[in-house]
Amino acid sequence: MKRISLFLLLTCLLLSPLLSSDSSNLRFVVIADTNPDIFSQKDFSVFEKEIEQINSLKPDLVINLGDLIYGHGLRKTRPQWERYLKVIEKIEAPYYQIPGNHDIFSRASKRIYLEIFKETYTSFTFKNHHFVLLNNVEDKDWGKIGPEQFAWLKNDLENPDWEGAFVFVHVPVWDLKVRNVKPEWRKFWFDNVHPLLLKSKIKAVFAGHTHRFGPTRIYDGIHYYIAGGGGPKLHSDYIKKGGQNFFLLIEVSANGIQVNVIMENQVLSEVEADILKDDFAPYYYRPINSTH
Repeated sequence: MKRISLFLLLTCLLLSPLLSSDSSNLRFVVIADTNPDIFSQKDFSVFEKEIEQINSLKPDLVINLGDLIYGHGLRKTRPQWERYLKVIEKIEAPYYQIPGNHDIFSRASKRIYLEIFKETYTSFTFKNHHFVLLNNVEDKDWGKIGPEQFAWLKNDLENPDWEGAFVFVHVPVWDLKVRNVKPEWRKFWFDNVHPLLLKSKIKAVFAGHTHRFGPTRIYDGIHYYIAGGGGPKLHSDYIKKGGQNFFLLIEVSANGIQVNVIMENQVLSEVEADILKDDFAPYYYRPINSTH
């Protein structure tokens, strides 16, 4: 792993040629699992420090992949949401989010989420790139994308007139280490969703949930990333290997896509950051008709 000072990190990234006025250039942040733990449900201090870093990098936009509050079965979540809303006011770039299993876990929690945020999935186009934010924790079922949302997705991707596109979910259904995902939802993704992505100029899919980076998978040329390192709780195996809290800075240019893994005092390439690749090698979904 290459270590550099935070000052040097920020200086190098801010002076990047990707900050030119070329409209094809795009820089966005992906972060996930920024929620506090159960014993300090209003303590977003880890996320707040990351927000300071994010603001310094001046990305075009920020996307949070869910698990925004502790929630997760607690009856009183409104105070947590009120604190969360205060925290995200500090984010200077346009900010988007999807719910995780800590955010929507019952009818009541879904009602509250919709009262505050109005929708659980959406899409938009920015700088000729399309962003698709999906809710794959429907009906408290991890990995599920229901028929209404799938019909919406088919329509959304029907005329891909953008240069490239990205998809964002909370639960990485392709990771067999993720518990409580029914086999039918893994199969549904690769039998139904993934083929749509192949036709729609999708460059990458991002998920959180597992509190670690990686391993990264490639299915039919589409990169599938796991980036759930934004909060105080990290995967034990990831910590043992030297993992730290992180978020991703994605840089898109005519030369392709660069994924930077940003920690408190270092920046890693996606290859350097994929420290669980060997340990988790056997644990990924193998669709019958896909090359990977």
